[in-house]
Amino acid sequence: MDAPVFPTLTDTDSKLPVYLTSIGHWGNQERTKRPEGFPDYQWLQVVSGTGELIVGGQQYIVKAGQGFFLFPHESHSYHSLTEPWELYWVSFNGSAMSTLLLHQADVTQSGVYTVTDPDILLTHIRSIYTIASTGRPFVSLECSKLLYSFMLDLVKSVWSKTPSTAQSYMKLHPVIQYIEANVNRPITIDEMADCIEVSAQYLCQLFKTTMKMRPMEYVNRERINKSKEWMFRDPTLRMQEIAHLVGFDSPSYFSSVFKKVAGMSPEQFKRFHGIRI
Repeated sequence: MDAPVFPTLTDTDSKLPVYLTSIGHWGNQERTKRPEGFPDYQWLQVVSGTGELIVGGQQYIVKAGQGFFLFPHESHSYHSLTEPWELYWVSFNGSAMSTLLLHQADVTQSGVYTVTDPDILLTHIRSIYTIASTGRPFVSLECSKLLYSFMLDLVKSVWSKTPSTAQSYMKLHPVIQYIEANVNRPITIDEMADCIEVSAQYLCQLFKTTMKMRPMEYVNRERINKSKEWMFRDPTLRMQEIAHLVGFDSPSYFSSVFKKVAGMSPEQFKRFHGIRI
C-alpha cells in the first residue's frame, strides 16, 4: 500500500460534504517539511516507531496509538525519531469538516491526538484505499461514503488535551445503558447521576455539553422511540397501554411529549406508517 492514491475530482465531487483528496501508507515515513502547509486536512496515524511533529510553534512526540491532525495551509514539518516510523495517512476536505472536527470532536487546531480505537480507524483507511485504487466510475462518491464513516469513528475515538466529546460520551455510556434498561418506568436525575457517581448538577452539565440536551429530554426521546417500536410490534395496544410500557403515568402527557419529539401525534404516526388503529 506504499503507493499513494490521488482520486480525480470533478466539480461535483468537490461539493460533497466530505471528499477524499489523497491516501497512502509509508513503511518508514521520510522527513517532511512544508513551509506553506498542505492544501487539505490531513490525518496521519502512527502504527509503529516514534516521530516528532512541529506545527504552530509547538513540538510534539508522536507514538504508536496516536495520530496527528494537520489543518490546511499551516506550516509544519515531521520526521522520525526511531525507525521504522510507520504511518497511514488520509487527506480530505469538504463543507462538513468544520462541524465534524470543531463541534463534534473538539479538534480545534493542528496537533497530536491519542485515539481510543486505532484499529478501527486503520480498517477504515485500508478500505478507502482499496476503493480509491480501483479508479472505477463514481469512485469519489464511494470514497466519500467511506470517509464519512471514518470521520464519525474518528470523532468518537479522538482524545485531546482538553475534555473531548469522545471522553464525555464514554463518561455517559453507563447512564445511557441505565436509561435503556429502565425506560419502562419513571427515572430520576439522581438515579442517573448515581450511575457514574456524580452530582445531578454535573450530570445535567455533562448532558448539555455532550448531547446538547438535558437528561430528561434524552430519556423522553428514548421513551418515544420505544413507543414507536411497540406500535409496530403490537398494533392492538391502546395508547394508554403503550404510554405505561414506556414509563409514562399519564397518557395525555405521553401524547404531548410524542408530538413534541416526533412532530405529530401518536395516532398520526400510526396512520402515516400504515399501522392499523
